[in-house]
Amino acid sequence: MFGFNDRHRPKLQLYHFHKRLNQTFQNTSALLNQALPFMQKILGLDRIYFFNWEKNRELLSLTMLCKDGYCMDMQETISSTGKQEIMADLLAKGYSLKSDLSYPAIYVFLQWKAPAAYGKNGGNSAMQEKFGVLRLERFNKSKKFSEKEIRLIKGLVSEISHNMINTEIDQDNSERLRLATTLNDLAAVFASSMRFNDAIEVILRGVQKTFKFDRVRMYLFDYEGANIRASLSTDIAGNVSRRDGNIDPAEIKNVSNMEESFSSRVLNLPLNVQGKRVGILIFDNLLSRRDITYLDFLHVKQFSSQIALAVDNAVLFERVQDLYNYDELTKLPVRRYFNEKLIEEIYRSERFELTMSVIILDIDHFKTINDTFGHSTGDIVLKSVSDTILKSLRQTDFPCRYGGDEIMIMLPRTSGQEAKYTARRLSEGIKKIKIPEQYTNGREYIISITQGIAVYPQDSSDAIDLFNKADRALYYAKNKERGTYALYNEIPPESK
Repeated sequence: MFGFNDRHRPKLQLYHFHKRLNQTFQNTSALLNQALPFMQKILGLDRIYFFNWEKNRELLSLTMLCKDGYCMDMQETISSTGKQEIMADLLAKGYSLKSDLSYPAIYVFLQWKAPAAYGKNGGNSAMQEKFGVLRLERFNKSKKFSEKEIRLIKGLVSEISHNMINTEIDQDNSERLRLATTLNDLAAVFASSMRFNDAIEVILRGVQKTFKFDRVRMYLFDYEGANIRASLSTDIAGNVSRRDGNIDPAEIKNVSNMEESFSSRVLNLPLNVQGKRVGILIFDNLLSRRDITYLDFLHVKQFSSQIALAVDNAVLFERVQDLYNYDELTKLPVRRYFNEKLIEEIYRSERFELTMSVIILDIDHFKTINDTFGHSTGDIVLKSVSDTILKSLRQTDFPCRYGGDEIMIMLPRTSGQEAKYTARRLSEGIKKIKIPEQYTNGREYIISITQGIAVYPQDSSDAIDLFNKADRALYYAKNKERGTYALYNEIPPESK
């Protein structure tokens, strides 16, 4: 231990202590890792404990232990109940000597101010009081703390408190800059991507990681802003899941009426563009029970306007794409879009050595329906058939209106026999369609379809040739018997 006989020694020690702490620290823990070992050396201490003091809750949280010149992070909460005398001394004198132990110990009070952007009344200039306690120990009973040492300790603690303020402010400014940079980067990714689903996943993961939320959910409204059409959410591991159209009505009602709100665990932000609601963002820390800070709320709220614009643009883009790629009457993809998907699927099937089938079908006697009952009835029949097909297929299957009453269906990873089963199921379902009698002059009319099937790669590995062979199978089935189906590789050679 340094001698204290020289009256200039404490001032010199304070100067060296100040010089050692006169630098930028990443956080208060890094500051204490530098300050406490030096303090231990100056005072000849065996151990130093650092506690955060939550005065309102009467709790001491042990966060660091320093011994033998090294600091260790700790995590232990201790009630200050029963230590009222010590706490009263700390508030009155700044220190409290412990006299009921077999070795000298002293408690020292730390008090500093930190930016309050992490509280509800945050702002750049707002500051909040923070409190800490140092417990200094010497195991040698004869080495009690002298008055000179106590004055030196108070000077050292004052220096630590002053540097705590600077470190908290630096940390706060760095956090603000990091968040602003991250949010700008995320906004750029979101705004530049026309692939809406990919972009929204990047945003959800990015916001979750940046603000350390447990979960992030986004509900998307339709183009009119009236109904929820989908929801996307991240779990605590950052995995994104999506739901389309199968959202519980009670959940829809709750979300649709949701307004902006902020609590310590949940943050709700509506996404509005020019008075129209395009979505809802919900963030929560219900699993970890970590507080959502006011700074988080401010940044996410600012960022939400950029998300809202991007969502609105993406929905508009999807709407234009739908008009371009889908038939207005049947809601089926158009021929051009189908051809693109067929080429992609053939490439995928070739690469992974998969089987794929295509079905081409006609509505039997469709011209007669139009001529007898009128084109409005023909439209009803065509739409009813299309609706039945859409309800009967898998999500991976891809139908289209190929032209007139001709519909083509792509069945990925489907053999010829499996395609025949699909054709039979479609035929049975369409025969059950009931056309209102006011559209058929009071007569009951049973709709039927005839289908032709071709298989990749058995029948052909070329998209155009595959279509031609399915069409040939359709022609064969029509000549044989309406309302049936035929597989190209099963028709007689002379009919090919």
